[in-house]
Amino acid sequence: ELGEMVYDHLFRLAPNVASLFTKPREYMAVKMGDTLGMLVSFADDPENMKQQVSWLGIRHVQYNVRPHHIPLIGPVFMNVLADVSGEEWTEDVEKAWGIVFKMVCDNMSE
Repeated sequence: ELGEMVYDHLFRLAPNVASLFTKPREYMAVKMGDTLGMLVSFADDPENMKQQVSWLGIRHVQYNVRPHHIPLIGPVFMNVLADVSGEEWTEDVEKAWGIVFKMVCDNMSE
């Protein structure tokens, strides 16, 4: 469900990127959820997280994702996480996720 929300928000924000997604939406939503889980699982291991994100960036080049597409995903994830978290979404939580998504964007763009 979280992955579906991410895609809904992404396609509202940037409808032109929908054509980059050639696999079934349900599959991609699961992959998006897996990516979020990966980020959480490596929260205490930033070097390994950077390696995984760099690898993810390499894979996305094969999917025709370009560097200017990557900065879209951070705000999309942040908005969805804020919506899902409700009152548990605090300034500290927002700041922590902001740091994570900045690292994701920086490393995927390399």
